Amino acid sequence: MKLFTLIFTLFCLQLPAEIDITTIDDWNIFSSTENILIISKDGSIDTRQFLGFKMEQPWCVCKNPVIALKADEELEEGSSMKATIKVDLKRPMEVLLHAWLKLDSGYILFRPKRFPSFRSSSIIEVKSELGKEVFLSKGIDNAMKSSEAMCKSGYPFEEVQKSKTAFEMEV
Repeated sequence: MKLFTLIFTLFCLQLPAEIDITTIDDWNIFSSTENILIISKDGSIDTRQFLGFKMEQPWCVCKNPVIALKADEELEEGSSMKATIKVDLKRPMEVLLHAWLKLDSGYILFRPKRFPSFRSSSIIEVKSELGKEVFLSKGIDNAMKSSEAMCKSGYPFEEVQKSKTAFEMEV
């Protein structure tokens, strides 16, 4: 019986577990590869716009934030535009949004450069020539802790179909 328990335990440690959850704070946490989690929050004005970042095994650090915004046809990958990001109704900070990836849906994934901290925030407001979006980010610390616990569990996440980017989703 002890041998069966040991073998079963070792077998279970190697099973991948696909992750796709919505927290009680309305944050989305899902696996995009066997070792990457994506944490995202939908926009309040346009729910197809989102703020997201990733956490990757083995380091399990929240990194590489992106902001998906609806863009016009003229904006191309690799271009940049000025914007402001305001966190918790404090003074807005001027940032540069780098157009990282243009999706077929007409949305672009932007990587902000020199942005204010999103940690422990409740409201993140992004204004640019494309318009304004508000992300109700309350619970971001809980989403970060939950994803960190999943990341540090040592379990591989189920392999999903490969795409251009870990952030690409149907918007």
